[in-house]
Amino acid sequence: MKNGDAAMKTAWRKYSGLVLFIILLPLPFAVSAENDVILKVTSNPNGAMVYVEGLNKTFYTPATLEIPKGNWILKISNGKYTILYNLTARGGAMKIFVDFTNMKHSIHGPFINGTIKYGFNMRVPTKEEEYVPFIPAPPWSEDVCGGIFMFGPINPPMGIYMYEPKEHYYQLVLNNTPTYQEYRGRKGCLIVEELRYYENGGGMARFGEYKNASFVTPNSLLHVDSKPQNATVYIFDFHRFGEWFTPFDVLVPVIMTPQRDVTAIVKYDNSTRWIPYIPELHRYKISMGYNGYPFFEGWVDVKPNENYSVSVNLELLKFALRVNGKPVEQQIKEKHEPPRTYIPNTTLLIVNSTPSAELLMDGKSLGKTPVEEEVSGGKHEFALKIGGCIVWRKSLNIGYGGRFRLTVYLEEYIKKRGFMGRI
Repeated sequence: MKNGDAAMKTAWRKYSGLVLFIILLPLPFAVSAENDVILKVTSNPNGAMVYVEGLNKTFYTPATLEIPKGNWILKISNGKYTILYNLTARGGAMKIFVDFTNMKHSIHGPFINGTIKYGFNMRVPTKEEEYVPFIPAPPWSEDVCGGIFMFGPINPPMGIYMYEPKEHYYQLVLNNTPTYQEYRGRKGCLIVEELRYYENGGGMARFGEYKNASFVTPNSLLHVDSKPQNATVYIFDFHRFGEWFTPFDVLVPVIMTPQRDVTAIVKYDNSTRWIPYIPELHRYKISMGYNGYPFFEGWVDVKPNENYSVSVNLELLKFALRVNGKPVEQQIKEKHEPPRTYIPNTTLLIVNSTPSAELLMDGKSLGKTPVEEEVSGGKHEFALKIGGCIVWRKSLNIGYGGRFRLTVYLEEYIKKRGFMGRI
């Protein structure tokens, strides 16, 4: 009996240990049912990749996955299209459907990819909220360069050339790149642009007209549009304050291969300028937003001397992602802001006169011409003084940002005032 009792005790220890081990095992299904959210993700077509940021897990549609409660970003991709969904998982089960065919019909142009953001409550500036500053546009001719330069994207560093304030027609000029400009069949200046950006967001522009160059950058025309119109547009994440809303046209430089040791003859002194390196540039990031709609961003790949139509149907994209059978609401939680007061940027003022004279701006002397000075933008009173007498006076609006060039021929003003003999 003792041997039998010992055997029973040994067996009991083994089985009791096994029972205790089983009792102490974690119960994933019970915990999952209580604390996790079950997502059923489908797409048209199937086979889309589903990635949950933070969990580092990848699935392919159709897929059923469990995630903890909380906020998660779902990245759902198929081919060149990607959806980013800011998901708030509160509990229970959720059905997510992505229609990539919808995206194909909504996005037009030479896009090599496209990303649409849902549920982020992104707010973009509207036309009603942005004040459009007055920008003077001198006449366009073969001898005088019309329009005005403005500071543009910092990376890559660019200037923006505006032809006429009434027309949404812009040209991007890559830093240190000779560019041929033409508007409505009329030739304009050829300009070498040098931009220097500073930490406070300001910049300085230097440029010169040139006769010819060993390499002149070709351009391509992008017509940017959307539905609904008046969507806010960004190029390389840069939005031109008060002006870049659909529809509008923009000329972009297209450089298929890097250029080295480019030379240009500067027109005003026949000196030769050497440009050691011009980078390759033919892909542009274009983003578009309209409050209450998903936010779009994508890269276009363009070829030189071509015209492209770039358009995004934001209205149709609202239905590309459905959660529990309904489109994702793109609500703007922030209160409507009143129009913001425009703070003028500094403008590079370049004034020359014949003969040389003292330049006054708002009664303050800026020295003898030629004068090149960074001043506050907007309207100012200018005067030119010779021998202590003012021989020329004018009120001018020099715009906001970029540069304003003025040349005054004083002979006729001096002759009228009887100063010709004193000079």
